Amino acid sequence: MLSTQSARGYSTLPRRAAILTSSQSQTGMISLTQQVNAVRLDTHKSDTFEQNDLVLDNSGAVLSGSRDALIRRLVPTRDFCPDEAYIFSLLVNIRTFISPHELMQKIVQYCMFAQNADSHNFAKEGRGRMFAHILRLCSEWATNIPYDFKTEYMRTRLNELLRLCAVDKTYQQKTTDLQATLRSSLNKLDRYEKAVANLQKALSENTTLPEQSDSMTGLFLMCNDAKTVAQQLTHIEMERFSMVGVDEIVQSLASDPLSEIGRHSKNKEGVISSISFYIEWFNRLSAFAAIEVLKQTKKRNRVAVFEFMIDIAKECCEIGNFNSMMAIVAGLSLPAISRLKKTWCRVEKSKLEILQHQLDPSGNFLSYRATIKAAQWRADSARGNQPKIVIPFFVLLLKDLFLIYHGHPRILPNAHLNFMAFNQLAEQLRDVIQWKSTICTFEKNPQVLQYLLITAVSGEKDSMLMSFECEPPESSSEREQHKKLRGGK
Repeated sequence: MLSTQSARGYSTLPRRAAILTSSQSQTGMISLTQQVNAVRLDTHKSDTFEQNDLVLDNSGAVLSGSRDALIRRLVPTRDFCPDEAYIFSLLVNIRTFISPHELMQKIVQYCMFAQNADSHNFAKEGRGRMFAHILRLCSEWATNIPYDFKTEYMRTRLNELLRLCAVDKTYQQKTTDLQATLRSSLNKLDRYEKAVANLQKALSENTTLPEQSDSMTGLFLMCNDAKTVAQQLTHIEMERFSMVGVDEIVQSLASDPLSEIGRHSKNKEGVISSISFYIEWFNRLSAFAAIEVLKQTKKRNRVAVFEFMIDIAKECCEIGNFNSMMAIVAGLSLPAISRLKKTWCRVEKSKLEILQHQLDPSGNFLSYRATIKAAQWRADSARGNQPKIVIPFFVLLLKDLFLIYHGHPRILPNAHLNFMAFNQLAEQLRDVIQWKSTICTFEKNPQVLQYLLITAVSGEKDSMLMSFECEPPESSSEREQHKKLRGGK
C-alpha cells in the first residue's frame, strides 16, 4: 500500500519524458561527464580561453560558455538567428544567473547595436531578414515562457524589440498577433489566480466535517459512471497543470530542497504558486477518495464505493491522467482505509492489483514509466479527435527534474556555464510544455465538477475516527489509538 506521504518520498532519476529507468539515466549522466572531460573544460591550467569564449563540439553545437557569450549568441542579426532549441534552452536556464528583465535589456541593446552596425540592415531586404530573426526569438520566449512578461517593463521592452524592423504592414500584423497571443496567456493567468484565491477562501470557510450515513451517499449517488468522473477529474488536472510555468519550475528547482519543491511559495500578491496549488490538489484528491469510502457506514456501500473509486482510477489511466490515478490509489492506501479488513476482503482484488502494479516503486517506478511511455507514444501518433492527453504523476516529475537539474554542475571550473546541462533540463521541459498545452475536449458535468472541487474533506485524525465508526478497533493498539483520538476531540 502507498500512502500520500510515502508517494512524496521516493527518489527518482533523470529521464527522457519521465520514462527512463535508473540504469538508462545513469548511463546518460556518465555520457555527459565524459563529454565535459573530453573538451577539457577545466581551464584553470590554460590561458587559451577568454571570458567571452564559447566551447563548441565538432558539429558546432554549444557545450559551454561565459554568461555574456551565451547571451550574445542568442541575439539575432540580419544573417544569424540561433535555432529554437538553443533559444529555449538558454531562456529557461539563464534565469538563475540573470533576471529576465536584465536579459531583455541586454538583448534590446545588442539588437539595436546590430541593426545600426551595417547600412544594409536599413534596406527592405535587410529589415525583413532582421525582423524574421527577432520575431523567432520573441515568439519562442512569449509563447513558451509567457509569465516572464507579467510586468509592464517586460512588455514594453518586447514591443521595442519587435518594432525595431517592423515597418512593413505584414511585419506589423505578425507583431500584433504575437502580442495578442501573449495578452491571452497573461489574462488567463490573471483569471486563474483570482479563481484560486476565491476557491481557497471558500474551502477555508467550509469547516463542515463529512457526515457518515447508513444510506448510500456522496459521489456514487450523484454520478455512478466512472468514465464521466474520470473525465471531470481530467478537466481539473489540465487546468491546474497547464498553469504551471516552466519558469516557476526552474526557480523552484534552484531554490527549494527536494522535499519542498514549490510547496510554500507565493507570488508578490500573496497568491499561492501554481506548483503549490497543483500539489495541494493531489493531496486533496487523495483525501477525497478516502472520505468517499469512509462516509458509508454499511459495509456493502463501502465496498461499492471502494470499487467505484478503483474504476475511476482505471479510467484515468486509460485517458492518460496519471496524476489523478496516483492520487486516488494513494488515498485508498491511507491508514484509515487500509485497516478496514472486513471491507477489503469483499473488494474484487483483480481491479486493485492492476493499479497497485502502477504504484510499485521498484526499479524507480519502472511499471509507471513504461505505462506513461506508452501513453506518450499514443498521444504522439494520435490523429483527429483521438485522445492526446498525458498528465504525469506531478510530484514524481518534479523529483525527476530536480535530479536532472542538480545532476551536473551548472558552473564549470573555468566559470563557464554548462550548456550541456542546460540542454538536458530543457529537453525534459519541452515535453512538459507539450503535455500541458493539450486541450481537454471532454464534455463538462458542472454538478460533478463542483462536487469534486468544494466537497469537504478531513484530516488524518477525523478520517481515523470515521474509520473506527465503520469498523470498530480490534487490536489493543487500535483501541488505544481510538481512545486517544476520542479524548482529543
